[in-house]
Amino acid sequence: MKKNFFLVSLAALFIACGDDSSTSATDSGESSSNDFGEGYTYAIAHRYDETTGIIYQRIEACNYHPSTKTFAWEENAIPLDSNRLTVIGDSMWIGPVEKFVADDPNMQQSYDAYENRETLLLSTDHNGIYGKWKMTGCIRTYGETEFKCTSSIAHMRGIARTITITADSAYTTTVVDLSSTTGKEDKWNLGNILEYNLGFDIGDLIVDSLVEAHVIKVISASEISIGSQTFTRDGSAKFDKTGMNYYETFSSNGKTCTKHEQLGLITKEQCLEGNADFLLSDRGDENDSYHYEEGPVEGFSLDNREEYYECTKSLVTEETKNILEPFARHYTD
Repeated sequence: MKKNFFLVSLAALFIACGDDSSTSATDSGESSSNDFGEGYTYAIAHRYDETTGIIYQRIEACNYHPSTKTFAWEENAIPLDSNRLTVIGDSMWIGPVEKFVADDPNMQQSYDAYENRETLLLSTDHNGIYGKWKMTGCIRTYGETEFKCTSSIAHMRGIARTITITADSAYTTTVVDLSSTTGKEDKWNLGNILEYNLGFDIGDLIVDSLVEAHVIKVISASEISIGSQTFTRDGSAKFDKTGMNYYETFSSNGKTCTKHEQLGLITKEQCLEGNADFLLSDRGDENDSYHYEEGPVEGFSLDNREEYYECTKSLVTEETKNILEPFARHYTD
């Protein structure tokens, strides 16, 4: 599934949220080469109310105007985001302005899990909220004191993130940090590999039986074989001024296919350049009505997935096709 950068959202960029279903900075499981570089840094303008402890973010944005098919960097009449900051010593909790209460009591647990989360940041160099803060994977429910910590930062493992808050902006820097990975990222999702990389939609139970029969063999975190054909995958990440870049390679019989995904926040300069393909890239399918709606465009999300999967499917030999084809599901309209 394509990472939707801003469904992970600015909340996930500015606030660290962790859970057990996190993805990894090296999506494919292996990481033979990573360029830590300077990290990816972006700035968000804000206003902070010292009395209430509320920080108002995204007070400026790149707005799309479909009537003229133009983009403009404008101040928003109402800030698009707001959070409450609570500083206690060298700790700061970032959470919602107030607790969200569901009309349906059965939905409250879901609200508490996603809307009512506070995230912990730590600093030894700050004056109130101002200074440099390190994001943690520690979260709690709004209004409670107990918290839990995971290895995830902003729903991702394999990264580290700091926020430097000044009087008018928050500067967020993300770098690759493999010390937070756990090894869970190395597991092959064979169903997805067979369907998307190789082009065979095979049910999980049948996949399991093919593994038990040693028709499909998981050799390592980076290598599987089907019959006599071996497939190798690798992954890496590079965060720099161009954005958060993810790479995955898939190889067999001397041929390699490379996937590149690039994610980031739209800057004023990019907005004024007016490249519609770039600025609307995180809004999904062009046939979706939302794609051309009036309003802010916040992030970019670029990839070469179609070309990549076309390439990986071309790696399949006739022998491998003959092995997998009898088990594949075929759908008709």
